[in-house]
Amino acid sequence: MAIVEVRIDDRLIHGQVCGFWIPHFNVERIAIVDDLIVKDDARKTALKFGCPAKCKLSIFGTESATEKFLKGIDDGINVMILCNRPQPLLRMVEGGYKIKGITVGNMSTKQDAISFKKTVFISPEELADFKKLIEHGVKIYSQMVPNEAREDVTQAIRKL
Repeated sequence: MAIVEVRIDDRLIHGQVCGFWIPHFNVERIAIVDDLIVKDDARKTALKFGCPAKCKLSIFGTESATEKFLKGIDDGINVMILCNRPQPLLRMVEGGYKIKGITVGNMSTKQDAISFKKTVFISPEELADFKKLIEHGVKIYSQMVPNEAREDVTQAIRKL
């Protein structure tokens, strides 16, 4: 037991995470890693309200998350790390935390973003972050829900 999933989904806690991912991995704690959300009390309250009762929620800044996961705070429980973009995960990797793979769910359209998948739009900054993660040996996967085939999109992102 430990980190059972590292996921990027800009909706964070929503129906697919609560209805599919949490039961699929028997997630006991969601760890949202984001330097902006950790300082936004209204957003934290909304996320806590949306989290299923059987699952604990932690919201960390990237530095704090890196320290806590390097110390093994996930030992003995199933944890999903959840982010709304790749930057927090890149900062964790650059801080020494090892991530083998990241599953990308939904990334909404935004200015200057390219359409990568049906529900994945990547900005130039996000693309640079994904490429740096790949340079660190992190695999990137695309998968909306657990019963859908998981697709390794590492090479496709590298070529963008």
